[in-house]
Amino acid sequence: MVVFRFIAWLFIALAIAFLGADAVSSLQESEPVIRTTAEVLGYFNIDAEAVADGAPNGVSQALGTVFGLPLWAVFGILGVILTLIFRPID
Repeated sequence: MVVFRFIAWLFIALAIAFLGADAVSSLQESEPVIRTTAEVLGYFNIDAEAVADGAPNGVSQALGTVFGLPLWAVFGILGVILTLIFRPID
């Protein structure tokens, strides 16, 4: 249980870090910069479009949607959901 709480808070911290990276890039470029999940996966030589196309139909559409979202939103949503699921019960 403690491990999942740690992972949840780690996801939230990563979301804040990626949001900060987008903010700094936006200040440098003088225009809004929002990196999608597919762009960040591309930095690691992972073709997000090929991954989505290789999945079954329903999963392919869901992956396409997730890969189009900003990475900070994906990590933030996962972190908040995991934090709510694995919160300590009094």
